[in-house]
Amino acid sequence: MTLEPVTVMVRGRAHTVPVAELRAELDAEGPPRSLASLEAILRCGDREAAVARLRRIVRRGDPGVGTLQAIFGLVRLHARDASEDLEALAVRLGGSPGAIATAAAALVGDRVERLAADVADDATLAHASPQPYLHESRVPDGAPALFAAWIATLRREAPNVGVTALRAFVGDVAEAAFRSLQHGAHAGALLGDADREFLVDTICAELPGTTDFIAARGMAWLLGALQPGDETARAAIERARDRFRDPEFQADCEAMLQGGAWPPQLQP
Repeated sequence: MTLEPVTVMVRGRAHTVPVAELRAELDAEGPPRSLASLEAILRCGDREAAVARLRRIVRRGDPGVGTLQAIFGLVRLHARDASEDLEALAVRLGGSPGAIATAAAALVGDRVERLAADVADDATLAHASPQPYLHESRVPDGAPALFAAWIATLRREAPNVGVTALRAFVGDVAEAAFRSLQHGAHAGALLGDADREFLVDTICAELPGTTDFIAARGMAWLLGALQPGDETARAAIERARDRFRDPEFQADCEAMLQGGAWPPQLQP
C-alpha cells in the first residue's frame, strides 16, 4: 500500500515521521529507532506490516521501553497471532514485565476470563495486567470478570499495602474502567453495584492526597464519569485539579466540574 507521512504525539510534542523513515522502520529487524517511529507504524494504515514489525520486536525481547510499547501496540491492533510470541516473552522477562506480557497474550488471544481467574491467585499479575488493558481498542468479552478480580485484589490489599502502591493500582484500574466506558461499556454491567460503590469510595478517599499524576488522572477521569454532580466527588476532583497544573488535565477537570459531556468521544 502507499504510505504517507504520519504525525504522532510523544510526550506532548508532535513528531512527523517521513515516509522513508516509516518504511525503514516497518522493514527493520532490530529495536525501534524511537518511540515516535514505533507509534507511527501503529498509525500507518498497513496493519499486516505493523503487526509483523511489532512481533519481531517482541521476539527479540530487548529490555526497555521499546519492547513494552511493542507489547501495547499488539494489544491495540488485537494481534491474535502474536499470543504465543507474547507468552514466550513473558517467560524470558519474568517479574512485572513478564506479567504485562502474560496479560497482553490473554487479551489478544481472547482469554480474558482465564486471565481474571489467574489474577485472583497472582498479585504481580493483578497489578501488571491493567497496563496492557489500557491499550484495548474495544471492550473484550469477559471484561466484567477481570474488573471483579482487580477490585477483589484492591479489597484484600487496601488495609495492608503502602499508600503509594495502593494509589498506583487504583489509578490503573480506574483508567482501565474509564477506557472501557469510552469504548461503550455500561458502568453497571462492567463493574456491578457493589464494586462500583467500593471503587468510587476508594477514589474519593485517595484522590485528594495522590501525588502521582498518572494515578490521579485515571482516578479523576473515572470519578467524573461515575459520579457527576456528587459533592464529595467534585471536591476530590477540585483538589486534584489544584494540585496538578497540566493544562490538558485541568481542562478535563473543568469539563467534569461544569457538567460537560463526559467521558469525551474517542478520536478515530
